[in-house]
Amino acid sequence: MKDLQKLKDHFQAFTKSGIVTPDNNEFRKEAFERFCKKGFPNIKQEHWKYSPLSKDLLKIDEFKFEKTTDTSINKSAFEQFDHYKIILKDGILISDDCNEQGLKIIQNKPRIFCEIVKNPILDFNNAFFTSGFEILVKQNQEISKPVVIYNIFSKSFNGNNINIKNNITVEANAKLEVYEKNIFEKDEFIFFTKNLEIDLKDGAKLNKYYLNSTTKNKTIYNLVKANLAKDSQFEKFNFSHNVSSCRDEIIIDLNGKNSFASLNNIQHLSDKCYHEIKWEVNHNEENTRSSQFVKSALHDEAVAAFQGKIYVNSKAQKTDGYQLSRALLLSDQSKFLSKPELEIYADDVKCSHGSSSGSIDSDSIFYLRSRGISEQDAKRMMIQGFLNEVIDKVQNETIKEIFLNKLNEINQY
Repeated sequence: MKDLQKLKDHFQAFTKSGIVTPDNNEFRKEAFERFCKKGFPNIKQEHWKYSPLSKDLLKIDEFKFEKTTDTSINKSAFEQFDHYKIILKDGILISDDCNEQGLKIIQNKPRIFCEIVKNPILDFNNAFFTSGFEILVKQNQEISKPVVIYNIFSKSFNGNNINIKNNITVEANAKLEVYEKNIFEKDEFIFFTKNLEIDLKDGAKLNKYYLNSTTKNKTIYNLVKANLAKDSQFEKFNFSHNVSSCRDEIIIDLNGKNSFASLNNIQHLSDKCYHEIKWEVNHNEENTRSSQFVKSALHDEAVAAFQGKIYVNSKAQKTDGYQLSRALLLSDQSKFLSKPELEIYADDVKCSHGSSSGSIDSDSIFYLRSRGISEQDAKRMMIQGFLNEVIDKVQNETIKEIFLNKLNEINQY
């Protein structure tokens, strides 16, 4: 969007529209002023050089904000396993059934208004977010079943911009699993931003799973910021299938001894889909561990980009950091862009990174065909085997089965 004055008029109308309460208007105003100074990101900026958002957002003539009035729920979208539900419709929390002792859903409490100097989209999110919520797990509680967040974008929604800001807090020695999925009911364009702040106290454990699939005409920005205290663990898994334009950004601060973060992502993209992953893991204390693992299968003119960084503070001795990105290029037009980074200021560390891309091994295809397997089925088996290595890291067997079934459903090989 090039007309900044038009956006300023939108902001004034948005804060008075009744879509949000006026409680945070001062914070919103400060964030919007920061955004106006920075402007939308562009490919000349190092932080955004691989981002599809840099081009997508310039094509938007006008943002349209709308408060949903339809609170009906299509239950056919629900997962068929025992879980708690948090349901958002067009950016608004409309329902939850999280009634277990030690588990609370606190509405309208996006309590962190952070700034990242090089990130104007976060300022945009802080200015235009709808009423959020916090998932809170009390000390020493292990929640008995996963919490599933359903982000539903309804057929009746006439806006083109939704911004969500939520929090997850897991107190000391507590444990939680969260599975999140986007459900788009129509093909019209939507610019969707989501900012999730995670705070893990001493000994806390959080497993976070995310399914983002077949989002035609959608531009999506996901930001996760996580603070890990002593002995805490955060494991995150993303499955992306044919997201038309997406940037997934994660910033992890390992601030306590023996904290651990594991980030895993698979991408299966075709057509002209473009998905960027930007991860930054900061080892700020000694005896911390991290793992970053990304695999991409790219057809047609699809593009995947990976920027992964491991930062080691000077006092973060005994750090163990691992990073690997691999891609299968399944057409001459597909692209994989990789920029691994290590920034290390301690000397007693074990850090490694690797990146590779290439086509399916022709000898393996020949071997399978010699055993009576068709070429298409042979390619299917090779791609599934390639991506399954990441899915195998999912600890919850039920959710692992969901991802395996999703991979089996994909019929382009």
